[in-house]
Amino acid sequence: MESEETVSDLIDRFYEAALRPELWRETLEASARVFGAEGALMLPGPDAPLELACNPFLDAAIADGLARGWLAHNPRVLRGIPAMRDPTRVLTEQHIFTPRELDHMPFHAEYVNAHGLRHFAGLYLVPAGGRSLILSLERAPRSGAFGQGEIDALERVVPHLQRAGRLALRIAEARAGSALEAFDLLRCAGMLLDGAGAVLRMNARAAALMGRGLNVLQGALIAQHGPSNAALGRLIGGAVRAEGRLGPVCRPVAVPRPGGAPPLVVHAAPLPGAAGDLFQQARAVLLIVDPAEAHPPGEALLREIYGLTTAEARLARMLADGRDLGDAADALGVAVSTARTQLKAVFAKTGTRRQAQLAVLLAGLGRGP
Repeated sequence: MESEETVSDLIDRFYEAALRPELWRETLEASARVFGAEGALMLPGPDAPLELACNPFLDAAIADGLARGWLAHNPRVLRGIPAMRDPTRVLTEQHIFTPRELDHMPFHAEYVNAHGLRHFAGLYLVPAGGRSLILSLERAPRSGAFGQGEIDALERVVPHLQRAGRLALRIAEARAGSALEAFDLLRCAGMLLDGAGAVLRMNARAAALMGRGLNVLQGALIAQHGPSNAALGRLIGGAVRAEGRLGPVCRPVAVPRPGGAPPLVVHAAPLPGAAGDLFQQARAVLLIVDPAEAHPPGEALLREIYGLTTAEARLARMLADGRDLGDAADALGVAVSTARTQLKAVFAKTGTRRQAQLAVLLAGLGRGP
C-alpha cells in the first residue's frame, strides 16, 4: 500500500465519484494502484441505485461473468456476506475458501483463474442489506494474497471509504433533484459549508429547523445545547479540514431540541476538489435528519446513521425502549454474551460508553414501521 498522502488523495477521489458517478471507473483504477491490486470492482446490492463499476483491467472478466452467469451465482457473495459480520473488517479468499477450492471449484477454475486472477480483498462501502455497496480488490497469482499488514492498513481506511460510500448512496437516491434541494427527496435537511465551516446555503427543510435546537449566527451553525455544540464544532471542523489527510471519522451528532421533540441528527462529509465545485465551492455538506418527520426511522436509519449491523441496530432499539440486556438477548434469541459483544460494538460506533448514555442518544429516534 502506498503513502498516507496517496491514500488521502484516493479518499478525495471517492468523495468526488460519490457526486459524479462518471468518475467511478478512474477512481477504481486508482484504488487498484494504491492497494497493490490489478483490478478493483464496486458491486452494488440488488436494491442499490448504483451500477456495477470496475477498472479497465476487469472489463473482460466482468463481461464474461455477466454473460455466463458466474456473477449471478457468485460464491464469494454467498459465503462472504454471512462471514462479514463486522462491516468494518476486510474479507479475503483465505477466510472463505480452502486452497483446493481456489484451484478446483468451478467458479475459480473456469472463471476467476481463467481471467488471470486468484486473490481478493473485499470490504463494505455501505453495509445496508440489499442497498449495500462492496469494494473488491482483485490480484493476479503473481501479486500474491493480501497479507495481514495490508489488511490492517485497509481496515484503517474503511471508515473513510464508508463515509464516502454512504454519501454516494444518498446522492444516487436523490438524482431527481438538483444539488442541495435533492436532499428534500430524502426528507433530509441539507447545508453547504465553506472552507472555514461557515454556512453557504441551506435547503428549505434546513431553514425550517432553525431555532429548534440549531441556529445560524454570523454564518456559523451552532447548537443550543452546550455539549452538543462542542461535538458539532468538532464534526464540522473535521469535515472541512479533511481534504489532504486522513483524520479520525467523526460520528454524527445528536442535537437535543426544546419541548421534548426527538433530537436532530447531524451528519457531515467533505466535498473535496471537483465535488466541491459542483456545490458552488462548498467544502463540506451537512445532512440533518429529523426523526419527527412523517416516516419514523427504525433499524434502517440506525444502520445508516451509525453504521450498525442489523443485529446491532435491533439490540440498540430494544435498549432504547428500556429493556435490559438480558431481556433483549432473550427476545433476539441470542446468548447474553453475544448481546454483550454486540453492545460493545454499538458503543464504539455511537461514541457512547454506557447503556444509559446510549438510551439518551437514541431517545426519540422513534420506531420504524
